[in-house]
Amino acid sequence: MLQRRKRWFRFLRFLFSTITEFLVSPMKFSPRLLLFPFSVIYCIIAEVRNLLYDTGLLSSKGAPVPLISVGNLTVGGTGKTPLTEYLTRLLLPEVRCALLSRGYGRKTRGAFLVEENDQATPASIGDEPMQMKMKFPGLTIAVAEKRRKGLEKLMALPHPPETIILDDAFQHRAVQSGLSILVTDYYRPVYKDVCLPAGNLREPFRRRERADIILVNKCPENLGPEEQNVIIGKLAPFPHQQVFFSTISYDTPCQLVPEPQNGNKASPFTDNRPVVAMAGIGNPEPFFNHLRQFKGYLQTLAFPDHYRFTHKGINRLKTALKNAGPDAVIITTEKDAVKLKHVNLPPEILKRIWYLPIQLKILFNKQNTFNKTVKTYVSTNQRNR
Repeated sequence: MLQRRKRWFRFLRFLFSTITEFLVSPMKFSPRLLLFPFSVIYCIIAEVRNLLYDTGLLSSKGAPVPLISVGNLTVGGTGKTPLTEYLTRLLLPEVRCALLSRGYGRKTRGAFLVEENDQATPASIGDEPMQMKMKFPGLTIAVAEKRRKGLEKLMALPHPPETIILDDAFQHRAVQSGLSILVTDYYRPVYKDVCLPAGNLREPFRRRERADIILVNKCPENLGPEEQNVIIGKLAPFPHQQVFFSTISYDTPCQLVPEPQNGNKASPFTDNRPVVAMAGIGNPEPFFNHLRQFKGYLQTLAFPDHYRFTHKGINRLKTALKNAGPDAVIITTEKDAVKLKHVNLPPEILKRIWYLPIQLKILFNKQNTFNKTVKTYVSTNQRNR
């Protein structure tokens, strides 16, 4: 009887704190806030699920190798893929590294290793795993909507990975990571948001407690120490958590398909050509803002996140190029470039498409600290191999 009362007390305390969190949230009014009652219901369901894992009624399984989770609290892009690339560059030269992804947006189902599928496309494995496969040939990649099945595939390899990066796995509690990195967008701070559908949170803000590292991404490169301290204060990290800040560093545009007359070498890019900025990502504004600095910038062309280029979408590309003039080019994101490579576009369109490589950069001279935190976790847990 006493245990039952304690459980009811915890549930009522959670319900009270959930409603309070909504009421004190500094979100500006929008029509979506009319959906507040449904957000409360969504929040309760999310918390009941978390409670089942917290009490052990639902099991969470680890692995005999270090597991690094990269995830977020919000829907939409926070820059998880650049962080995944950063971690891969950091670890791959020293350890056998693997990526386990859901393969969001793919048309296939089940768990399989990408190497087993010789005809891998964004439609079969997802655009982000495809991007990682093209950039890191030595990276083992598995896709699985049920991550446990993906783990089994990876660990059954003759030479199993020594470290596994779990993509978008913060809410996937059936797999227990050893190091959890929570990514939040500087321009869409989680402490100003509420749960779906009134807001964009997948679960309440306080659930950040499960993270070991909170990474505030997409910051302005000139972010000052005072604003850094304000953000840390609003994030209110728990004693076990480290907070880092990062920005997205843009490189020179690259040609999607080099022209044969150049010996299959990419042409150098000049920023005085008419530019149409095109993106199908969660939050394209930072990308668009960067391209607005180009001399030839004309317009933006936005598609939904994880967009699959249909006949209608391809016609939008053609129309934008036609209106921009014969010398105009489209500059897109790496993620969209991966998909465009597998679309049946005319050669005269393909040669006018460029993409913008990006890298994640840790701010405030904390890169060595961040790297050491990750490497220390990996090295101290290698004994479990």
